[in-house]
Amino acid sequence: MNILLIVLLCLIIGILAYVFLVSWKMSANLSNPHRKTYEFTMDRSKNEERSWGDLDSCEKEPFDVTLRDGYELHGDIYPLDPKKVVIISHGHGDNKYTGVRFLQVFRHLGYSTVIYDLRGHGQNVPCVCTMGLNESKDLIEVIQAVKKRFPRAEIGLHGLSMGCATTVMALKYKPDVKFVVADCGYGILRNVCEDVLKGIRQPKFLFTPVNWMNRLRYGYNAANVNPIDSLVDNEIPILFIHGAADDYIAPEQSVWMYELNKGERKELHLVPGADHAHAWNVDPVEYERIIAEFLQKNVK
Repeated sequence: MNILLIVLLCLIIGILAYVFLVSWKMSANLSNPHRKTYEFTMDRSKNEERSWGDLDSCEKEPFDVTLRDGYELHGDIYPLDPKKVVIISHGHGDNKYTGVRFLQVFRHLGYSTVIYDLRGHGQNVPCVCTMGLNESKDLIEVIQAVKKRFPRAEIGLHGLSMGCATTVMALKYKPDVKFVVADCGYGILRNVCEDVLKGIRQPKFLFTPVNWMNRLRYGYNAANVNPIDSLVDNEIPILFIHGAADDYIAPEQSVWMYELNKGERKELHLVPGADHAHAWNVDPVEYERIIAEFLQKNVK
């Protein structure tokens, strides 16, 4: 009997240790992502995506914003013709130069663009990434900074992946913007985490201890990151784009957000063959056409 108890105790300790290690690692991946360097992202834009174009000779200015808690976001505005401005929010672990491909799209459509490093990313001071909770409040302050500097400018928003979730969550604060392009975002973060666990052959219930660890280490509840809730009363025109082959954030996330969005000025485009964050890469011309036609129909 004593041997059986010892074996059972060892088994329990082993399971608890395994759960602890998975929770520790996944919470770190979630809230303390590996930050891609400017050099890496610029090289990707120039040599892989070939979206950089003439950006080196394009007129620009720094667009840094000091936030409510004294934290500073670093960004740039291209070019300096601020009648219409689009603010581009990048994804998890990336930086402002991830937005170059979308910057070029909006340049062609007559917009200036602000690209910036989200909190804890790029050349900003390292800090906790909250997957859209604090970042959406930061985006509101970026919008206000654009309004203060260019009072007559009309503003649009574009977000990719976590930047999309950040952008959608900002809608609950009723920002003064004309439209939103929501590219491959999540409506419910818990679903994405459970899909990731499933993808590495782990049971979905591990999200609960992962979230406990996340709250203990990083101070926020990942189960509360639900951008979809911000769409219940949203009437700002919103364009959802998602790769149909996305196996990281399921296309159904955009479908759910599209269906729940209150306003009628909305569209959903699932791009065949596009995996996560690659709808533009699959067909840049079609990507720009989709946005151009949406703006023509829904934005005065």
